[in-house]
Amino acid sequence: MHTKVYVSEDRSKILVLFYEAACVFSNFYPAGFTASALPNLVKKFENEKEEEKKKLTFKCSEQYFMYHKAFLVGDEEIAEQILNESNPMKMKLLGRKLTMSKEQLYQWSKLSKDVMYNACLQKFANDEKCRKTLFRTHGMKLVEASPTDKIWGVGLDKNDKRCEDERTWRGTNWLGEVLDRVRDELWERKEFKNERELIEKESLETRCQLLEHFPC
Repeated sequence: MHTKVYVSEDRSKILVLFYEAACVFSNFYPAGFTASALPNLVKKFENEKEEEKKKLTFKCSEQYFMYHKAFLVGDEEIAEQILNESNPMKMKLLGRKLTMSKEQLYQWSKLSKDVMYNACLQKFANDEKCRKTLFRTHGMKLVEASPTDKIWGVGLDKNDKRCEDERTWRGTNWLGEVLDRVRDELWERKEFKNERELIEKESLETRCQLLEHFPC
């Protein structure tokens, strides 16, 4: 089970705990999409008109994220290596190889959440199966239960009881917050009205079961 759903006794709190790459909410999950690079980071595209902006193909949201990180530090060589890579872990490791000054680290800390938001927005907007699974978390809180990541995750494994109480988390859960924001934006889009109505007909029990057994 790649995802675990915690429901409090009174059903006032529902947490969707995830982490493994095989989980649709992971940045390693293979859901490809085509998108323009963010012009404020990828300077070579910043003067292009909207209709002329080059579209790039990304194999997963991790690739989009690390590609933009490389351009922040001006390392086009590593950016191209990331774009040509097919293994998400190798994309991540290439991003970690980047040499960043204190100023660049500060800039990235301010920009990275928005870059991740755009990555996840493109991922879920372009993949119906992934999007329906995300929609099933409506009214719930997504939590990256990474035992090693205290920024994007909560610093705890999904089977750790401390995951069930935000007060005992050891991390800030940035990825969970980003995914909640992406879900809420897509939920309101008119083009996804039919999907939303189908999900609304599902019982809480059905939604939890489908979430815990994705893919199904």
